[in-house]
Amino acid sequence: MLSDIRTTLNRWAEVFYAKQFGKNERIQFYESLMGILEDGVPLEEALLTVAKAFSDNGLKLHPVSLACRDIAQKVKGGKSLTISCDGWVPYDENSLIASGEDTGNLVQAFRDCVRIIEVRQRISKLVASATVFPSVVWSVMAALLYVIAVWMVPSMTRRSNPEAWTGVPAFLYALSNFVTHYGLVTLIGVVAFILISIATLPVFCGLQITAASPTWKLQLTKLLQILRVRAEKFPPWSVYKALHGSIFLLNMAVMLRSGINQLDALKTLQRNASPWLTERLSAIHYGVSAGKNFGTALKLAGHEFPDPMAMHFLEVLATRKGFAESMERFSNRWLEQTLQRVEAIAKSLIGVSSMAMGVMMILVVIGIFQLAGTVTETI
Repeated sequence: MLSDIRTTLNRWAEVFYAKQFGKNERIQFYESLMGILEDGVPLEEALLTVAKAFSDNGLKLHPVSLACRDIAQKVKGGKSLTISCDGWVPYDENSLIASGEDTGNLVQAFRDCVRIIEVRQRISKLVASATVFPSVVWSVMAALLYVIAVWMVPSMTRRSNPEAWTGVPAFLYALSNFVTHYGLVTLIGVVAFILISIATLPVFCGLQITAASPTWKLQLTKLLQILRVRAEKFPPWSVYKALHGSIFLLNMAVMLRSGINQLDALKTLQRNASPWLTERLSAIHYGVSAGKNFGTALKLAGHEFPDPMAMHFLEVLATRKGFAESMERFSNRWLEQTLQRVEAIAKSLIGVSSMAMGVMMILVVIGIFQLAGTVTETI
């Protein structure tokens, strides 16, 4: 009985730790295997070595150890590394691993996987910095407005006639009235707009259509696509497009350099992609399959994705030899430029939020002193 309970608990613990095999753990997984494979150690032995290292020779559970042990068992059973990694790594990383197996260069494939993960982590940190601090500042601002409307201004109106107020006190009185009558509706509207904008970023696109789709569906799809393209000129849609466009170019560049052809790379990226990205990838895939070069396919897709300027450069590069290497260099530069633009937007948001908070605090202090002086004069 006790042994059954212990076995069940161990199984649950393994499942729990296996679920923790995230980005940092995958980096550890790839880098550990790179270090061993570069010394000529066979794959199965390398996997078991990494598993023992992270589990302290089987004494503790670790996500990397569990992944290596499971993959090693499948490899030992005759399966390829690509098939063995299913369920442990995302499709795009697994495609790079498959290319590494085909070319016999798993080390470079693992290095490419690490680069893609690190870029995504960098983007996540940048987006967090652009949203967390301004959100906190504006939340404090909302609380300050509530205090002004509910406590400060009503307290002053009991001591002085607000109709006689001028300057900053009059502004605070008008602000108090607005917050009292429309503050809740405004707050709900702003929060709803932000949440809906963020929630619809990956799904605001055209409808899925087929050759048998009715005319009204085709027209609605075209309208939705036009609206999305126009919305992408403004945040947060512009930021979403810029970041995902950069990741798309980087993924394509890495896959092409690894020997994966354009159509297969596009199909790989469509797996688990959001409806918004799937729509763009499908249009690009259609253009490439029709014989257009990669840059022309981007332009003919009609989504201005990843960016009008990038499309012009890629249209020229796609006509020259060594497109894979040229695209990788271009995608690296484009990624850095995109991150710089997003960082500038983040700094602007932080600056505007801080300035607005500072101005409000100054107005409150000035208003209190002026009201206090008015009350003193009336006494």
